[in-house]
Amino acid sequence: MADENKDYFPSMVKVRIIMNILRESMKLVFSFQPMKIVLVINFILTSYYLLYVYWRFYPNDWNKRKSMTLSVSQSHELEKLHKLYGDPAVSSEITIVTAYFNLGSFAKGRHQQYTPSKYKRWMSVFGRLQNPLIVFTDSADTVDTFKIIREKFPINDTKIFLVKRESLWSFSIANQIKNIFNQPDYPEIFPNTVNENYSCVMHAKFELVNKVINENLIKTKFVSWLDIGLYRHFVEESHNFRIRLPQNFDISKVAYSQVKEFDSSLKPMEVVSGNLVWVGGAMFMGKYDTMYLYTQDYMESVKKLLSIKVMSTDQQVIYSMYLPSFKFRPRVELQMYTTHSGDDWFYLGYIVKDWWERHSIREPLSLLNFCFKLL
Repeated sequence: MADENKDYFPSMVKVRIIMNILRESMKLVFSFQPMKIVLVINFILTSYYLLYVYWRFYPNDWNKRKSMTLSVSQSHELEKLHKLYGDPAVSSEITIVTAYFNLGSFAKGRHQQYTPSKYKRWMSVFGRLQNPLIVFTDSADTVDTFKIIREKFPINDTKIFLVKRESLWSFSIANQIKNIFNQPDYPEIFPNTVNENYSCVMHAKFELVNKVINENLIKTKFVSWLDIGLYRHFVEESHNFRIRLPQNFDISKVAYSQVKEFDSSLKPMEVVSGNLVWVGGAMFMGKYDTMYLYTQDYMESVKKLLSIKVMSTDQQVIYSMYLPSFKFRPRVELQMYTTHSGDDWFYLGYIVKDWWERHSIREPLSLLNFCFKLL
């Protein structure tokens, strides 16, 4: 259950160990003992590599946690959904949901600038994605872009909706978010706690996934959110690909890329002020009923954070909603996919793409090359 708040392999213990090592290292640096400095540096590097190997091959204990069990008879919402999607004839494919809301050019961090032209370039990858796709946007130009890049696929595989921001719950809270950001001494992190519309866009992911499930816009048992920019590094590729479920996927959970470790000792404001990230928000996927409950709980968590005047992006909301200090217990647990590198922002998206390419492109080509060599 989501209220089993055991902090596996506590982060604070590791922090203390690292701080002690650094403290002793600084003593040596200032005492000018070159040989000892070299030995300490080697010790630090060796310790890091051993710790990384441990993280890499040790099972992720978070994945042992169990989602809350709800029978269909206990929930009117689930009863309705099972009537829509419970038919064995419903495809086990994954429907991809994405959105683009034009915020113009905005700062991402202190040194990056995100522009509409940059997002348009990243959209080209969706022209090679073979999954059913649902797109939401407030931009007529984006509608035209997706119509062009998706024209080679069957017409029923793509649904594009031109929406007005004011029709969405996620944008109706913009003024509340702005007032929170304008509080004296509120942390200034670009654009997370500066641009209220950017925060609204992040919350829209969950509203829109919830909408497509509730309104029966998807015709598959599984659904995935996919940010426009997740596959930004593959825009130069030309082959089509399909997103499948990751290996060892638990249908009672929602899959995410884990970026950093979870620290259960924190409070929501500490997560926001430190701009802390536990999971990367660019992609998440799950079964229709699990995703419905999860997105409902996410939106409820946003409302609770607004009530205590704390807000940032989806990544900080997700971190906060699983903290013991947060007065809300999600019904759905998350399943982590990570290498423990601390930089696995897009890892889930990469492994599902790589799996398909390995089985559909690389291995068949290797077999074909082998057969040619035999001729």
